[in-house]
Amino acid sequence: MNNAKKQALIIIGFGLIILSGIILYFSLSMPKVSTVTSDDVNISDQTKDYENVTDVTEKVSDNITEIQSSDSFSELTVSYPLNLNTCTAQELISLDGIGEKKANDIIEYREYLGGYTSVEQIKNIKGIGDSVYEKVSPYLTV
Repeated sequence: MNNAKKQALIIIGFGLIILSGIILYFSLSMPKVSTVTSDDVNISDQTKDYENVTDVTEKVSDNITEIQSSDSFSELTVSYPLNLNTCTAQELISLDGIGEKKANDIIEYREYLGGYTSVEQIKNIKGIGDSVYEKVSPYLTV
């Protein structure tokens, strides 16, 4: 191998060593980010038996279907704030940002929990992030 190739390989080798050192430095100097929230811990600490979750899901789906087929759906008057532990799917749908699917999920999760202890727990439901929570939280209570 001639000198030019050896020098090129040495330079590339040193470059790779320096690059790996920089990457290692930044990966070790960045703060660790944790996605565990206090709500996650509270949910996992509960000891209630949830073997009949599918039964609850079927009941909620039946209730929503019944509500949607009733004539009084368009005549609903809602008073705010809504209590998450007693509100119906119709009432939840009246909130901006909550559709039928999210209303169903909120009621399912309520049955799963055995009742909400804080309004913030709805953020654990898929599809309800910070933006939706900010819109609906003034209209909700427990």
